[in-house]
Amino acid sequence: MNETVVIHSAIDGLRLAGAVMRRDQQTIEAELMEISAIQDDSVKLERIVAWCATYPDEILFALGFFRERKHLNRSDGNSTEKH
Repeated sequence: MNETVVIHSAIDGLRLAGAVMRRDQQTIEAELMEISAIQDDSVKLERIVAWCATYPDEILFALGFFRERKHLNRSDGNSTEKH
């Protein structure tokens, strides 16, 4: 699965949920990737909570985006999760 499929899967999830994104998809993805790159977990949590409170209509997109990225990383063998 490539990134194009990931993006389309996230968008399809929004359509199924009846959600409409008001902002540009690339802007949303850039913000999500910026937040995910934060090393300090407490700062990351604060940013996630603030982002969700600011953009509640985009939460479903974010969940789908990260779910598909996680699936992509696992299928590529690039998972960084600790077991």
